[in-house]
Amino acid sequence: MCSPFVKSKMKRLSLYIYIPFCAGKCPYCDFYSVKAGVKTQVAYIDALIKQMKEYSLSAKGIDIDTIYIGGGTPTVIGIEQLSRLIKSIKANFDAARVSEFTVETNPAAIDAKGLKKLRKAGVNRLSLGLQSAHNKELKVLARKHDYSAFVECVENARAAGFDNVSVDVMYGLPTQTTASFYETLKRVADLAPEHISAYGLKIELGTPFHKNFTQIEPYMPNDDVWREMYFMCCDFLSKNGYNHYEISNFAKKGFECRHNLKYWQCGEYLGLGTGAHSYFGGSRFSFKKNIKAYIQSFKTSADRLESIDVFDSGAYNLFDEHIQIKPNERIGEYVMLSFRLKLGINKNDFARLFLKDFDAMYYEKTAPFIRSGHIIKTLEGYALTLEGMLVSNYILSRIVEFG
Repeated sequence: MCSPFVKSKMKRLSLYIYIPFCAGKCPYCDFYSVKAGVKTQVAYIDALIKQMKEYSLSAKGIDIDTIYIGGGTPTVIGIEQLSRLIKSIKANFDAARVSEFTVETNPAAIDAKGLKKLRKAGVNRLSLGLQSAHNKELKVLARKHDYSAFVECVENARAAGFDNVSVDVMYGLPTQTTASFYETLKRVADLAPEHISAYGLKIELGTPFHKNFTQIEPYMPNDDVWREMYFMCCDFLSKNGYNHYEISNFAKKGFECRHNLKYWQCGEYLGLGTGAHSYFGGSRFSFKKNIKAYIQSFKTSADRLESIDVFDSGAYNLFDEHIQIKPNERIGEYVMLSFRLKLGINKNDFARLFLKDFDAMYYEKTAPFIRSGHIIKTLEGYALTLEGMLVSNYILSRIVEFG
């Protein structure tokens, strides 16, 4: 699954579509997003559809097994434009065997009618950005919804036929306590979504939270409280029927996010849209975060589809990054991503994929963390403990080398 791309052998591909629009920018978010009018939104979808046609030639004969429309907040463009986009996906790619089709949204960005249309269009998984069940904390995050709007959205989603709902929550927020986070988890679990993602707040460079950090720092939970929140979250969700299958992700049996597992298991995926990332055709590439340039590039030539090579980093002017993955880099990515999963490293899989012995390459680097209790030996190989998951970035930076 991590071998170099060979089209004749590749049976499955995941498709990611990035919609960079939001009703407003959250102060903690460093994703590329813009606030734009209908004219720009329509022009962007026009450009996306043209880019889909370009890449559909390279994906011809390959089954798409998962689709994820993310952002931004995809539903802010309206159901009419989303429906147009979905029709184009089905027209350009082999999507008859899609098992999971996710659309992200915020509770304030879609109504009952819109949810019914999404479900009718083939979307079978909804990812809802709640973040907190407390309106005070939602205001700190500058969210556009309150908790009652979230509950109404979940109810509308169920009524529309969605039986796979994922909810995002956050911990480590300004003014948040372990008790308030527990209440958020309890309220969410009471609604019985199939999947819950729990992310610790990171103060990202360039965000309003980063620029104003001296003002919010007194209200931030300290490291001990952060640790308490994470451990409490893992324990609570586990006791309430959610499998902790990845550092920040929990699911009822059979509802692990198949699309994200494709990333973590080193599968191939194609991301389209400004700022989207891909691992496809033996290359890792991303597109420039510039919506004006993205839209304009598809207006310059009527015969672009016939003349463009979507893998030519010199001719295809949308690339921000385009690199061929070297074998040692792919090994490093496999190790890094596998350790994010609760199952961790399977040494037999590692040997089968890379014809190398994991212990020979990594045991000396993992040994200190085994002794400290951050990594454990399993029947198949090695995995992070909860303590290890909490400081996974540090551990992986010490184990994995690229280049």
